[in-house]
Amino acid sequence: MSVLRSLSFEASSRDAILRNLDAVEPNWRWTIPAHSDEDCSLRFSRQYLHSSSIVTAEHSVGIGAVARRNAAHVSIYFVLAGALEIGERAARKLLSIPANHVASVCEGSGKRLAIEAHSSWLAFHIPEPTLRRHFEELTGRPYVQEFLLPPINFCEGDGQGLYQTLRQAEEDLSSASPEERPMLAKAYQQLALAKLFAKMPHNLAEAFGRGTLLDAPRQLLKAEAFMRENLAKPITIDDLAGAAGCSPRALQRMFRSYRGDSPIGILCSYRLAAAHGAIRTGRTASITDLALSLQFSNPSRFSVLYKSAYGCSPSAALRFARDEAKMANAEKDDLRS
Repeated sequence: MSVLRSLSFEASSRDAILRNLDAVEPNWRWTIPAHSDEDCSLRFSRQYLHSSSIVTAEHSVGIGAVARRNAAHVSIYFVLAGALEIGERAARKLLSIPANHVASVCEGSGKRLAIEAHSSWLAFHIPEPTLRRHFEELTGRPYVQEFLLPPINFCEGDGQGLYQTLRQAEEDLSSASPEERPMLAKAYQQLALAKLFAKMPHNLAEAFGRGTLLDAPRQLLKAEAFMRENLAKPITIDDLAGAAGCSPRALQRMFRSYRGDSPIGILCSYRLAAAHGAIRTGRTASITDLALSLQFSNPSRFSVLYKSAYGCSPSAALRFARDEAKMANAEKDDLRS
């Protein structure tokens, strides 16, 4: 995306707040209690990075929202005052983020957001493909599970470092010249993602710490490159060992030490990640054909593995992707008319 400068507004009535929020955050259907006309104010600012953004908000009124569709975005919320709750009615889950805490939220269709009155917060919004690409470039491992950061106190420890980086990015970008902004935006995004993966206690931390591209053995990296280039072809452990230039037993030991799994286990993860990408982007019409094309001979077993990795069945993920595409096309048609 092109690097935009910034976006901000102040609103002091219920209607103005809803109108502005609908414009800047269209994937959420926003609500404010009808009796909230008194002391109704909101200050909102968004600073764009390379492909992510930093949002800050402060408001006197309680705000609610429901996500319209799965947006393939991960949001890291730092709650400075008040509290924020994310509910998922179908799964009967409730995530509560109190003041001075940070947690991640994946924007999914039907998720409910509730923010207390007199709250202020900062959010780092990142497209999931950006997270995926950065993780895989740093570790050489497939990004299989979706990123999850449970609530932690960011006023102390490693969480404070990411928060300070985002605040510094806001300050530097707000005063940067048009020529400086693209370079600064890209650099700050890389720095924020590095701190997020390396320092924060997320669910991928263990996998991240098992070895990066720099310290993994050359033979292991060759085997993984061979996997990525041949996902649609039958691959045996002997094929991988031949591509790596070592014995199958030595390759097994390297993968266990640096990846915490067998070579065939990692190959399965890469294939699942490729299937997930094809489903989310609408590049498949049949789950069975997709499974067979990626060498999963048993489509039922593929569905079990996919659900274990991504939390829903591949057929459900495909329905979500198609629904998103229909909604996006309908919105485009509305804009043209």
